[in-house]
Amino acid sequence: MAADHLLKSWAVWVDGVGKAGNCKDYTPPVLEVKTVDFTAGDMDMPIPVDDGMNPMETSVSIFGLDRTIMPLFGFQTGTNTSLSVRSVFTDASGSTFECVEAMRGLVTKIERDTQDNGSQRDKAMKVTMKLNYYKMSWAGADLIEIDPVNHVRSFGGVDILEGIRAAMMLT
Repeated sequence: MAADHLLKSWAVWVDGVGKAGNCKDYTPPVLEVKTVDFTAGDMDMPIPVDDGMNPMETSVSIFGLDRTIMPLFGFQTGTNTSLSVRSVFTDASGSTFECVEAMRGLVTKIERDTQDNGSQRDKAMKVTMKLNYYKMSWAGADLIEIDPVNHVRSFGGVDILEGIRAAMMLT
């Protein structure tokens, strides 16, 4: 059906503090598997082999200057900054679907828009985070969970690293 799951609205929380009405944009993390080309002696061409994942990064732009985010910059001993995004999607029949993304990581960059002589109302600060955890739930069901520290890479409830964890006695 056309117009399935169109983004209606979204809001961001940083370390549990709601930023609804203050966010200009949000860039979700790119999920990318690293691959290596494998060729055995009898093969005519290489095939891609999963070699782990590339690092995840996300960013959010917040209007103005958010003084509660500035102290979260860089390494914070024993803690990670948490970021969550709650989005609402609709379909052509008007049904709504909730998508919740939960992330943890390190704030690695804070960029402020140029202050010029035009309108200042749309100026924002862009906060970039390198992630060490990502989870997406759709309509209450876990869709994706990536937790490299605990050796979890789960899609649709299937954790492809479960066998590796068991073989290494990490569970």
